[in-house]
Amino acid sequence: MLKNKWSLALSLCSICALSHSASGADYQWNYPAPVKTPSATSNNGKIVLFDVSHGGVEGNADWVIDGAFSDFADALVNEGYRVEEYRGVDKNGDGLIQFVDDYNNPSASNSALNEAQINFQAISHADVLVLAESNRPFTLAEQTALEQFVAAGKGIYFIGDHYNADRNLNSWDSTEVFNGYNRSDLSQFNVGGVYGDLRHPGAAGGGWLAQNFGIRFRFNAIDYIPGASLLVDAQQSEGITVGAGPVLMAGGATLAITDASRAKGLVYFAPGDSPSAWNHAVDSGLYLGGSDEGPYVAIAKSGAGKAAFIGDSSPIEDASPKYRREDNGNTKRTYPGWTDAGNAAQLSINIVNWLATPESYTHFNSSAHPPGFVTPQALFVEELSDPDNGQPWNTPSGGYQPWDKSTFAYGSYGAPQGPGGSSGGGDPSSDALSVGEALALGNGSAVTVRGVVTQAINGEYALEIADATNSSNKIFIKLESQYRAEFSPQNNPAIIGRSIEVSGVRDDYMSSPSVESVSAMILVSDNSSGSPSALSVGEALNQTNGSDVSVIGEISQAINGEYALELSDLNNPSQSIYVKLDAAYRAEFSPQNQPQLIGQQLQVSGRRDDYMNYPSIEYVTAMQLVGSPGGSGNAPCSVPGAVSVATVKAADVGTAFTTVGLVVAGVNDPYALELADINDSTSSIYVKLESHQRSDFSPALNPSVLGTYLEVSGRRDLYISYPSLESVSHLQISTSCP
Repeated sequence: MLKNKWSLALSLCSICALSHSASGADYQWNYPAPVKTPSATSNNGKIVLFDVSHGGVEGNADWVIDGAFSDFADALVNEGYRVEEYRGVDKNGDGLIQFVDDYNNPSASNSALNEAQINFQAISHADVLVLAESNRPFTLAEQTALEQFVAAGKGIYFIGDHYNADRNLNSWDSTEVFNGYNRSDLSQFNVGGVYGDLRHPGAAGGGWLAQNFGIRFRFNAIDYIPGASLLVDAQQSEGITVGAGPVLMAGGATLAITDASRAKGLVYFAPGDSPSAWNHAVDSGLYLGGSDEGPYVAIAKSGAGKAAFIGDSSPIEDASPKYRREDNGNTKRTYPGWTDAGNAAQLSINIVNWLATPESYTHFNSSAHPPGFVTPQALFVEELSDPDNGQPWNTPSGGYQPWDKSTFAYGSYGAPQGPGGSSGGGDPSSDALSVGEALALGNGSAVTVRGVVTQAINGEYALEIADATNSSNKIFIKLESQYRAEFSPQNNPAIIGRSIEVSGVRDDYMSSPSVESVSAMILVSDNSSGSPSALSVGEALNQTNGSDVSVIGEISQAINGEYALELSDLNNPSQSIYVKLDAAYRAEFSPQNQPQLIGQQLQVSGRRDDYMNYPSIEYVTAMQLVGSPGGSGNAPCSVPGAVSVATVKAADVGTAFTTVGLVVAGVNDPYALELADINDSTSSIYVKLESHQRSDFSPALNPSVLGTYLEVSGRRDLYISYPSLESVSHLQISTSCP
């Protein structure tokens, strides 16, 4: 079987994961975990944890508080909650959470090493735990920890999805993980050890969820964009349905209540609703229809604590994913459900408020807290068998293995490396010491030091840096393997004379003062134009393929029509590199379309590669003219680095931009605005406003912003199915426009 084929590789992976952790380089790009805090005046003293220790980031899922669940998280912050991301337990104190596979390789030692775990002590400070599409089964100890959490008077929000939303192809989806058993009853799911028997129990009341909360997730898969419209009244719903409306379902599941004294439904399909089976359902998809299909949204009272359930992430997510897909590195596409018609925004806020409020009653069995209704055929006959026969719905490809994080694509959650990585260019630290100051520290001291590279030491294994103002102060830097290609002067002679910043631990290397156990290494700006760490073309040519670079050169000619350009070294025109132009950049930066660009200086950020068998920069993330007056070239309103609204509109989703445009309307008030091109009012985009930006920039809340020119930096996306900028990091009224 597929899992067995991986067993040897996964056993080795467990060791690899630990060696990465020891080196302190891989996996650090995505730390620390994000936290969002309310203002002092709005703080309600309560904490909501969003778990990613068991998934929620596979495939297109991006259910993190600074990604496609950011609208949800921001709304909770506005309610006064502190919102944190939970990744696991740092058992070895290295600041990272490392996953060790104890499922395919069950052993006490692997379970002891695995840090991507839930335990009660680690989550006990929170009031609510959000489990969004957990994609890896819980151990028996983790189930106990969740039971302890609820027994302490706290609440869990289970956010599921349709059956076979096995986004990482590991044979588990969230319906199975939450229920506590796989749809299959094959012996391979009698895992044993810390997991116990995870085979289908064959009874509606079987499994961890039903036994503890009186409810289970069905294995159906349903579409109904208009939204399930039968919402129970306020008394029956414990007040949760107040202010809520029909809830959309874009490939989701319902639930089945097995104990009406512990669980009850809040949202059902009404008699007039007409849901249909999801196009990719592996069985009939829709079993009984109407309220007999079971509730789409439900709650449970289990002793002192509470739980809530919804069968789809679509009405909660937003269209601002943070991570890349872990299987292939592609940009994720998520749905703007939080602000779309049929959203579960108010409902989810009400749910969290209810979960976060301890109440002494233990069951739904009184007039004040009325019981629910047991779902007919709570285990439908089709749910007794597994159409996939214990296998994932597809086979992992391209070297990707869902249980081995070392195979995860660049920029995906859990991947060894990503855009926040520690090699290549970066922003210098204000706390960096001079070499002389670093020399004065005792061995074992953590240090960040800045200096100029002078020579290679011991071949490719180390280098020497000196103080920029006192070259007699020198220190060795021991290079871990991942830094040698880019930073070893033996491998990259162009690094000599460059300023670098290194974080590590003071030590001695070859009996000389050194910095070792390096955790971060960046090039520091040493040029007067462009942005920090811009390389010359000659230096860029010495970078290995796959390196992230920022380069300044002179545009010399178009290459392959409008699809690329050639950039020459400012001091040595015989050295050149190609720049592949994505569609978003061709109108403004292709010399074929803009012949006047030839001879101008251009700064480009992207990744070293080869284009038409010639050294190149591809996957471009930023591009600006720096040789014209003010360094802005043909940027709108002369704002450095800005492109036109029309350029943003034509760009691929996921591309970062700064643009300037005219505010012409509010959109989905107060959540967004419409920005028109300065030179073409028929071309516009939407700008999704973060919660802290709405009071100043939403036309609904501040009408004076209409008709003003706005500078916006963000990421190209789709908002309510229209071209947009989201994840906005910079927003201000432009003073450069007429």
